[in-house]
Amino acid sequence: MQKITLGRSGLVVPRNGFGALPIQRISLDDTVRLVRRALDGGMYYFDTARFYTDSEEKLGVALKGRRKEVIISTKTGATTVDAFWKDLETSLGLLQTYYVDLYQFHNPSFVPSLATVLVCMKPCKRLCVRVKCFISALPTTVSLWLARL
Repeated sequence: MQKITLGRSGLVVPRNGFGALPIQRISLDDTVRLVRRALDGGMYYFDTARFYTDSEEKLGVALKGRRKEVIISTKTGATTVDAFWKDLETSLGLLQTYYVDLYQFHNPSFVPSLATVLVCMKPCKRLCVRVKCFISALPTTVSLWLARL
């Protein structure tokens, strides 16, 4: 399986990751079977988000006992610092882990202030995120944010 490094994060992942959006449409039992088959086949990068209804919860069950083998990324749609941290705590609980490897702003349509981003990027009081980042599929949002730097 071909591997890549995610930006400057230092995280090395398979070029093809397991996107957890579709598992919201299947049962928990089917999710567990699918995820464990993916793990047994060499997949170890799993991407989910708070917006993906129950996918974090299903992944948490499916990855139980195998956390050290995987890289988990999740995303928040938070628009405030408080919501950013609240979503993280919720995600950690649903994923049944004390840390995620990558935590991202999920395709924000808003342009967060630099101060907001910097507060969100501060280290956790305990180990809970290895890498935090800002992502957006909207070039105008990224351009506006970068113009604030």
